[in-house]
Amino acid sequence: FFLEKNARVKYVEKHYGEGDGSGARVLNPTTIIEIDEDGVAELEMVQIRGIDTAKRDTLVKLHKNARLIVSERLLTYQEQDAVSDITVELLEEGSSAQVISRSVAQDKSNQVFHLNLRGYAGCRGHIQCDSIIMHDAHVSSIPEITAFHSDAQLIHEAAIGKIASEQLIKLMCLGLTEKEAEDTILQGFLA
Repeated sequence: FFLEKNARVKYVEKHYGEGDGSGARVLNPTTIIEIDEDGVAELEMVQIRGIDTAKRDTLVKLHKNARLIVSERLLTYQEQDAVSDITVELLEEGSSAQVISRSVAQDKSNQVFHLNLRGYAGCRGHIQCDSIIMHDAHVSSIPEITAFHSDAQLIHEAAIGKIASEQLIKLMCLGLTEKEAEDTILQGFLA
């Protein structure tokens, strides 16, 4: 995508694989976005089960006062693998980016998140990666921020953990089974 001055785009990418075919379900999208002055791009990327292997590469370049908003949601299970590699370059004054990734890894699935924010001017950027890990899954969150200018303001946050037992108990006291309570929590987390 190449957004001209003052352009605005919302890009929604949702993936779910189903069926009983014997072939592997592979998803390897590459997204490249350059946003000119005062442009705005909003990306919503969703992958809920059904994809055996995914490698998502995203590169975004932001110019003067350009904005980027990314919302990524992912749920893997069984032995699925998902890799998300997002690089955002804040090239000029006033550019800003917010990247929020929420994921759930179940069974023996594997997730790797590499979120890279680079500030080359007076800019603002925020990366947040929150994951719930269950069963024998693996999750790696690798937030990276690099400032090349003294007025760059960059923040990263990452958290990996399990569902709090207090949440399960509260919902079970309201009449839900443990499985129903767990599903309710996961749906709310990924909403």
